[in-house]
Amino acid sequence: MAIVKMSSFSLFTFESDRERLLHELQRFSYVHFTDLKANSDLLDEGLNTLEVPVEVSAIDEKIQSVKTALDLLKNYDDRETGIKAMIKGKSNFTFEELEKKVSEFDYDPVIMKLREITGKIDHLSQEELKEKAVIEDLKPWKNLNFDVRLLKEFTYSEVFTGTVPKKLMDSLKNELAELKESYFEQLSEGKDEAYILGLTIKSQRDEFNEILRNHSYTSVNLYTEGTPEEAIESVRIKLTSIKEEKKNLQNEIKSMAGNLGKFEEVYEYLLNLRLRFAAESNFLKTGSVNVINGYVPTDKADTFEKAVAETQEGAYYLEIKPADKEDDGVPIMLKNGKFSESFESLTTMYSLPTYGSLDPTPLFAPFFFAFFGMMIGDWGYGLILFLGTGIVLKVANLDKGQKLMMRFLFYLSFSTIIWGLIFGSFFGLAIPGVALITPATEYQKLLIISVIFGGIHLFYALGIKAYLAFREGKPLDALYDVGFWYMALMGAIVFLLTMFIPFAPAVKTIALVVMVVGMAGIVLTGGRENESIVGKLAGGMYSLYGISGYIGDFVSYSRLMALGLAGGFIATAINMMVGMLFGMGIPGIIGGVVVFIFGQAFNLFLSALSAYVHTSRLTYVEFFGKFYAGGGKPFKVFRNKSKYINIE
Repeated sequence: MAIVKMSSFSLFTFESDRERLLHELQRFSYVHFTDLKANSDLLDEGLNTLEVPVEVSAIDEKIQSVKTALDLLKNYDDRETGIKAMIKGKSNFTFEELEKKVSEFDYDPVIMKLREITGKIDHLSQEELKEKAVIEDLKPWKNLNFDVRLLKEFTYSEVFTGTVPKKLMDSLKNELAELKESYFEQLSEGKDEAYILGLTIKSQRDEFNEILRNHSYTSVNLYTEGTPEEAIESVRIKLTSIKEEKKNLQNEIKSMAGNLGKFEEVYEYLLNLRLRFAAESNFLKTGSVNVINGYVPTDKADTFEKAVAETQEGAYYLEIKPADKEDDGVPIMLKNGKFSESFESLTTMYSLPTYGSLDPTPLFAPFFFAFFGMMIGDWGYGLILFLGTGIVLKVANLDKGQKLMMRFLFYLSFSTIIWGLIFGSFFGLAIPGVALITPATEYQKLLIISVIFGGIHLFYALGIKAYLAFREGKPLDALYDVGFWYMALMGAIVFLLTMFIPFAPAVKTIALVVMVVGMAGIVLTGGRENESIVGKLAGGMYSLYGISGYIGDFVSYSRLMALGLAGGFIATAINMMVGMLFGMGIPGIIGGVVVFIFGQAFNLFLSALSAYVHTSRLTYVEFFGKFYAGGGKPFKVFRNKSKYINIE
């Protein structure tokens, strides 16, 4: 159970068979293509790259059209949501079933109809904005209670309508008051301006206009029929009509929402179709022959060979051989048992191993399991995790990623329950006669246990490093890089313990000797890669300085104790508040129940999140830092990652 064994393949096939080949390989899915464009040797030999097929652009347009239809229909989706949706899950299809369903759905007319409807809605929306703007323009003139058209029909008078800054209104009124046979009225106010109506005889027009101009007057022409109030009402009637028409069009879209699931299937199909054509950019060709290289899992090589043979009408050449263990370019696929598989996401999130190395997942999974539960340490919380994740796994139709996450938390619930029983804690309440360790009072003992766990974790990681050295045929490296460190660290630990524990004098002497020998070995071999003696000694001294890092590593494991105590104290504080509320009668009891449920739920979330983050940190920094480099690239199956359905 580790890294899946890979086989590399080289395939020469006629270009006329390429489309059938790619279709069959996508159905097979477990094929990872090598980008031959990066191989300059092949290009120098005269092989040419394949141009991106014109079909890709056409498919992109279809994908965009389908995506637009999906986004539109989602607004009217009446399918189950929340828990019901999770239980129902995504629909499951084989690749053949998906192709058949898509071929039975003529989606182009539906898309055209949706475009037509949305075009009408967009046009109505523009009209709506225009009409609303008209209302906003007319609102300041609502106090004009006569037909605006009459203002333009006066023979002996001149009418002025416009705006003036509010701060100049007093001055304007005073100056206009000196003009005889003139009328001035402020109709309304805006944020910074006043809307005015002015009337004067035509012989005074220039003088009247000069006064307005000196007060920053801006003319406003009113184009309405009837009074402004009547014009506003007319526009409102039109807006109501537009709104009703838009509603009818939206109802028409809603009636088409039943096609949403079909469009999701089409979308997934088109993405896979695009991937199929885009894969051709990895190939090279010479004349009418395509050159294809890649990798397949070794246990599926026979199926791959059969899939190739079934698509070839003409001659072809296929060579399959085991991948080179020393080749870091071999794509990585992990395969573990159910328990370890649930922890693979942690490895992937850090970095996949290279092909010639080992999968660290089953190595760190037991420690992650133990540390996570210790950081929460409450079997009431563990019981909630167990029941919640167990029920979801039992009744919900989950995709692979969701199922792995639920199984991950399901397994961790057992660790949480076990540590909760060890600590005798149930939602922060101490259970008499159950606890083996009481964290609140025996925190020193808990700290010692945390450091011991840290030592086991670190020494185990060093042991893996030694194993890798032996596997590579370098036993001396195992001695230099691990054996001497074991001696130095173990000797130092025992030597320090003799200061607090009454061991026999010989133990102290032996521990000191082992420590000194280990340190001397580190100094003499830590810089062995340098050429000069001075460089070797300097490198060795620097390596020995790394012992300070181990001190920090040991201290880092105190977080196992600290997080467990933090979660326990928060739970206890919540229980104290609940107890106080319970003493206030029925209202207090109701409030106490609410505080208990939400408080404990929040503490569970906070504790679980902290445990996940800090256990990951112990894994990535303290554990991986001793032996694991990563650097592998993932195996890319010849399928698009599904969003709406599950393709088997």
